Amino acid sequence: MNITTSNTINNNDNIQQSPNTLTTTPVSISTTPPIHSSNNKFYLDSDNNNSSTLDSSNILLNSVKKKDKSTSIENTDWGKEYDNEKKKLEELSNLIQISKRPSTNVVKVSQLDSSKLDDEILDLLRTQFMKVFMFFKPNFISNFQPEINLILKSLIFKLSIFNLGTTYGNQLQNLTYRNEAAFDPRGGSDKLIKLTQRQKWMSGIFNIGGEWLWTRIQRISINDAWSERPPDDIRKRLWNLLNLMESAYKILSILNFLTFLYDGKYVTLVNRLLRMRLVYAHPSLSRRISFEYMNRQLVWYGFTEFFLFIMPLINVDKIKGFLYRMFLKSTFGKSGSANGGAHSNNPNALPVQNKHQLAEIQHQLALQKCPICIMEPINIPYSTDCGHLFCYYCIKVNTLIDSSFACPRCNSLVSRIKRYTGVDE
Repeated sequence: MNITTSNTINNNDNIQQSPNTLTTTPVSISTTPPIHSSNNKFYLDSDNNNSSTLDSSNILLNSVKKKDKSTSIENTDWGKEYDNEKKKLEELSNLIQISKRPSTNVVKVSQLDSSKLDDEILDLLRTQFMKVFMFFKPNFISNFQPEINLILKSLIFKLSIFNLGTTYGNQLQNLTYRNEAAFDPRGGSDKLIKLTQRQKWMSGIFNIGGEWLWTRIQRISINDAWSERPPDDIRKRLWNLLNLMESAYKILSILNFLTFLYDGKYVTLVNRLLRMRLVYAHPSLSRRISFEYMNRQLVWYGFTEFFLFIMPLINVDKIKGFLYRMFLKSTFGKSGSANGGAHSNNPNALPVQNKHQLAEIQHQLALQKCPICIMEPINIPYSTDCGHLFCYYCIKVNTLIDSSFACPRCNSLVSRIKRYTGVDE
């Protein structure tokens, strides 16, 4: 009888180890008589010494047991390493999920533009609201200017931040406020965390009520001359305290703005204190800038600049006189004279066919009236070549403006004027 034992255990690949399972290749005993031996397989012949066969089998089994003990010890170390690596993989997976989410970094220009748009909306409403008091005394408007700003800002605040959670300027820039204090950047949720009622109320109190209170205190201190009081006066001390508070606020605002330029989170100091951060309302939307309005404004601005340059070079009054004379020519015909139908030597004289129409015009423009300003009596009368009378100012200005000025009564060219004394020369 031949006994064959197969040993497939190797230093590297004989035992397959994992954190939870240990796989060993069992020893197989076959009754198939071997012919030869190779590699690690032992072929035992029944005719050989049986004791050597049993000894080799025992040695093989003992080696397997030793391997099992060593791997059980190593298995404990592998389990710890596996747990550590698993934790690292989970952290890496969370970071990958966070990186796949839309970025919360908002363009700084958009945030600054939104604040400018809010200021423009407030100025527009203030200008329209001031027209209501245009017939009131000027002191009334100036005395209640802080209260008017308080009413307008409160109205805008109620309709924008308090109701919508963002301002109108932010909506135009696709921005909204997020409660940064309750936001977890390592969480897997992209849901927008809205502002709390406390944040909204505190924002209104600081931005609107604080500005009104500060403006009113400053006006009172200036009107009562707190700065000129004695040093031991309480109002003088309050004045110094106000100046100190104003300087501190300006310094903190500058530091906050520099920080904003670095990280782009909080535009104003109040937003930083209340943890109100501007983020994109719809992160999936691409930031597209429409230049349609800008192009239209540039075109109109170009036209305006062109007209402002060209208008001083155009003699509008001369053009008006030319059109007036053309209208009279087309009305009264092409033959005849303005003076009773006789032909005139003046090329600019108006030919008239219908004497009745001329008489009616002369009747309307009486000789005692200036035909330009229709003033009676004529102020400092001056006569022209045709003998009609004008005010000195009227005829002088028109002849200076238009060198081819024609008399409105007879349409004769006015070449010279002289003072009318009532005596024929």
